[in-house]
Amino acid sequence: MKVKGFHISRKAEVGEYRLTEVFEGLESSPSLKKVFGSKSATAKILRHLKLRVELNDSGLWLDRTTGTVCVGFKHLSAAKSDFLYLDAVHVLVHVRQFLEGKELYDQAFEYVERPTELEAYRYTVAEARRVGMNEDEILRYLRMDADDDSELGKLMEKIGVKVRR
Repeated sequence: MKVKGFHISRKAEVGEYRLTEVFEGLESSPSLKKVFGSKSATAKILRHLKLRVELNDSGLWLDRTTGTVCVGFKHLSAAKSDFLYLDAVHVLVHVRQFLEGKELYDQAFEYVERPTELEAYRYTVAEARRVGMNEDEILRYLRMDADDDSELGKLMEKIGVKVRR
């Protein structure tokens, strides 16, 4: 599936960019409008965000000390574009949380219990459904972040993703 209006510059090398140089079209996301409150607020935040491409295999994450969005070079060059889009929605929820001063990586909670993660996954899953992904595709996306099936099951239950039987 291709998300309408979203484009990735996969030729980005290791280094720092404006987020919108590598991920184009995010400002049109209805989910991000909900995250940031308006289309203009979304555009303003996206315009100022930095993206650091790092030489590793990691996915997309937010550097909690600088507020910079980071992506592993391998993930950027090889991940499915719809998964990268969902990663971007997810991490942008964390950007809003960061700007609000929330503790993103509160170790008092397991990953699948952490309030900031659950909020980000709820937005991400809602957006996945909006762009036409079915529950099986959403499950494949979620499986990338889960350490094991038990953790995946807990996450699915918390955010309302149903297993097809």
